[in-house]
Amino acid sequence: MFFSLLRNATTPLDRLVLLVSISIIGMWIVRPWSEPASKLEVFLNNQPVASLSLLSDSEITLDGRLGAVRIEIRDQEARLQEFKSPRLIGTRTGWISRPGQVAACVPCGIFIRVRSGIYQEPKYDAVAY
Repeated sequence: MFFSLLRNATTPLDRLVLLVSISIIGMWIVRPWSEPASKLEVFLNNQPVASLSLLSDSEITLDGRLGAVRIEIRDQEARLQEFKSPRLIGTRTGWISRPGQVAACVPCGIFIRVRSGIYQEPKYDAVAY
């Protein structure tokens, strides 16, 4: 029904423009996540503490508000392992590997974020009128 309505209400050129527009929008949406992840940023109490490479396996331990939190990097993935957090939400997040993914332990004050090599920090957090 939808396709017959579309066919009757549009010309072939309209359908071509619609198809090209949808394709361009789809590529624009998918592009930021298609870049390979290469960096892990570590924050403690909302302050950057470390920037680690996801390309090499490593492990660091930070002292959060509730105790030690281990950050493990293996096979270009990273995860949090907190031991004294009440709900272990950061640990339950599991392995993160795509740019933009975040794992956080709010009670401990630690969060990690995966970045790609081409990411640039935006100028503004938000715009209000």
